[in-house]
Amino acid sequence: MSDARRISNIPGLEDEILGVIFSRLPVGTLLRLKCLSKSYCKLISSPWFITLHHKRYNSDPDNHCIFVQTGEINRLIRIQNPGNLIKLNEPCITNYTVIGSINGLICLVTTIASRRMIFLWNPSINQCEMFRVHDENPQEKRKCDISMGFGYDKDSDDYKVMRILSYKTGRPLTILEIYSTNSESWKEVKSNCRFKMNTCFCNVIVEGLTYWVAEDLNGSTVIASFVWSKEKFFIIPLPKQVITKSQSFEATNYHGSFALLAYSTRRKFKACLDVWMVELDFSTMEYEWTKKYTFQTDFGFSMHWGLIGGDIVVENAPRTPFLLNLTTKQMRPLGINPVLSLFNYTESLVSIKGFRRVSNQLKRKRKDSNPVRARLN
Repeated sequence: MSDARRISNIPGLEDEILGVIFSRLPVGTLLRLKCLSKSYCKLISSPWFITLHHKRYNSDPDNHCIFVQTGEINRLIRIQNPGNLIKLNEPCITNYTVIGSINGLICLVTTIASRRMIFLWNPSINQCEMFRVHDENPQEKRKCDISMGFGYDKDSDDYKVMRILSYKTGRPLTILEIYSTNSESWKEVKSNCRFKMNTCFCNVIVEGLTYWVAEDLNGSTVIASFVWSKEKFFIIPLPKQVITKSQSFEATNYHGSFALLAYSTRRKFKACLDVWMVELDFSTMEYEWTKKYTFQTDFGFSMHWGLIGGDIVVENAPRTPFLLNLTTKQMRPLGINPVLSLFNYTESLVSIKGFRRVSNQLKRKRKDSNPVRARLN
């Protein structure tokens, strides 16, 4: 048994058993337990326990959350209690765009052009790392499309941020700029793939893979899958049925796997949702789409977002988003609008090199909003 597991001050209780018990507790409770004794602190801070807690605690759908961006007030919402909006101590008070979330870490980039910064942030433990967006290639003065992605390479236990620069005028060129949290540095990788991302950030993140909805040189919609262990793109055409029969589709993380949620309807108040999943063979670079599920609803809706633990977020009236369970048809209002974007989020103790405590931004906002304090300052 490793040193990380030889930690217990409860007589007769094996260290590994204590770790299993603790692994079912929420992060807030574990942070308080760390203050009780040095042995508890050492156990809860150990890489072995952090990994165990992430797998066990987050395997329960009741613990899943949604990070929602509205443009003004961003909140964390628990799936089982969507009416309860959780305030977050965000690492920056400027406008920012969320790139994605994985293993309890949220990647965001500030949107002020003169000082573009990237934050890797774990709101559960109130810590983050900050670094600058990589400077553009000074040799390339041409205009380009830029999209960003976030991912995790399990083999090297490395969280990475990628910036894709697609130069369209003159000689077509795609450059990948990758930041590694292990090396704390950027590197440049040239890509032979030629495509245009449909968004300025990635659409779906699963362990080891990051996906974008993109267009190839012929203008056809494809899925661009980036394999972090190989640092290469895997281009996947859409299923023919999605192209010919769907009114719209949403790329999503469906229970840890990439999937398409395709929406189509023949009648005004009827909707059909198909869940398509893809299997990838990286050795042969082959793929296979399968339609796993079809759900019928008795109403139509204008927008839908990704599946979250069996639920989707839909909007069937202007600015009225709610959670819909596709199996039970249960509908629960989110209590927040409008929704600009949303991301799956699960609590974790995960931290990375360079993490620092986030200062109390909530206190600063309250102070700035107080007219008396504002006049005094």
